Amino acid sequence: MLCVEPDVFSGAFKAPPSKPISQRLLLAGALAEGETIVKGVELSDDVVAMLRAIQPLARISIYSGDVHVERREPDFYRAFNVMESGFTLRTAVAVYAGVPGLTAVYYGGTLRGRPIDELIQALKSLTDVVKVPGAIFIRGKRLSRFEVEVRADISSQFISGLMFLAAAGEGGVVRPVGGRKSWSFVEATTSVLKQFGARVEVGDVIEVDGGLRSPGNVAVPGDYSLAAFLIAAGLITGGRVEVEGQASDVDKQVLDIFADMGAHVAYDGRRATAWGTPSRGVDVDLGSNPDLVMPVALVAAFVEDWTAIRGVEHLRYKESDRVASVLDVLQRLGVEATYKDGALHIRGPPKRRNVQFLSHGDHRIGLMALAASKAVGGCLDDVSPISKSWPTAPLYFIALPEK
Repeated sequence: MLCVEPDVFSGAFKAPPSKPISQRLLLAGALAEGETIVKGVELSDDVVAMLRAIQPLARISIYSGDVHVERREPDFYRAFNVMESGFTLRTAVAVYAGVPGLTAVYYGGTLRGRPIDELIQALKSLTDVVKVPGAIFIRGKRLSRFEVEVRADISSQFISGLMFLAAAGEGGVVRPVGGRKSWSFVEATTSVLKQFGARVEVGDVIEVDGGLRSPGNVAVPGDYSLAAFLIAAGLITGGRVEVEGQASDVDKQVLDIFADMGAHVAYDGRRATAWGTPSRGVDVDLGSNPDLVMPVALVAAFVEDWTAIRGVEHLRYKESDRVASVLDVLQRLGVEATYKDGALHIRGPPKRRNVQFLSHGDHRIGLMALAASKAVGGCLDDVSPISKSWPTAPLYFIALPEK
């Protein structure tokens, strides 16, 4: 159990490196001609999972935060454990369908209960794929240009995996079926594949022409969906927080939302600064970037006005049922919080102090609880899930004794 004393949270920080972009750059580097140096990587659990997944395809060396990746002749028999990394599982299963040889992909924990059957069904039209409890076995083969359809309303990672498969081979067409959820992550995959020379056209269908080539050195951008927890902690405690790093267009939305809530937010393209007390509720749709739900919900909990966060129904398929686990954090704070018709409805302020929080095995719920504890004081039952995306994060929230 980790306990945090309430205090004003202020300081200047560097935005943590983006885990999802790190994973995409590493995978693209393993599939591309030439050596790629991915600069500014933090070895979170999910990034380590991707390194395990690409090891049968690539030579890898790590120097501090720089990872050198170069494609090599693939092992014919390969097996690795992706732990609880959903993106690694879904992209690896897809990519290895196009690599001649036999692959065993092991996975565990909360990932066992998360969806993948729709992706497997799509891949079965191309090769042999067998799912058993805790593992997926793939007979990889060279694929000609393909066309498949897959559900887009459950996980955008199904689509990203098939895009990487197409890019690594002779190309393909992916036909999304249903509503397009978490679409910003498909856009992130598109951006990385284009950076490595692929042609990608996104419309009613997604068309990818392969032939990846290394651009040489690539830098991991900052992740404002994670840095937003630092900003949130500053706003709810009356502090002032500066975050160095460029925000992506989709993550920059969180700065606009905090400003709409009454905070003072300045952003010059290289650094965000936030201070002041949020005083207004907002009505926002975060269906395209659900990772922003947690920090926005936390700030909303300290505003004596109603906030509605829409487009959250697919949060039930994450590391935890995030609809339920976000509500749990809010209700432990003593905040009015309900879920109705696909939206979270929140009104503060908190009525409780020294709160006992549960992480629910979910890194973003753990981060939400740590940030909340800076305002009300509290303890988190299990801090280990935070290592999934941002292992250094707790060091910003706790006070270690000096000798």
